[in-house]
Amino acid sequence: MARPRKGRDDQLSEMLRCRLRAAEYLRIRKAAQQANMSVSDYTRRMLLSGAVVVKKTRSLDPEVYDQLRRIGINLNQAVHKLHATGLIPPELARAAAVVEAIVLGIADGS
Repeated sequence: MARPRKGRDDQLSEMLRCRLRAAEYLRIRKAAQQANMSVSDYTRRMLLSGAVVVKKTRSLDPEVYDQLRRIGINLNQAVHKLHATGLIPPELARAAAVVEAIVLGIADGS
């Protein structure tokens, strides 16, 4: 099922362009990454409110990140099967349970 369309007032239809030096763009891009935002969202928020709250997140261990990436690939493949056949593949429930356990473990700090 497709995502419902946004209302006319919620659509981002206008574009604002400006020229930056390479160093300026890199500063903005780095700040956006630290805020866990896209460059577009970060810039829009800065222009409209003048402030962006940067939330500190702890970085994931590279091994945990790799495992989550692999599980995400498996989930994607299982969901693709679900959409193609209409049947829930057994690996979907297993992969979802593993993701849930990892995410809860990360949230709990274990």
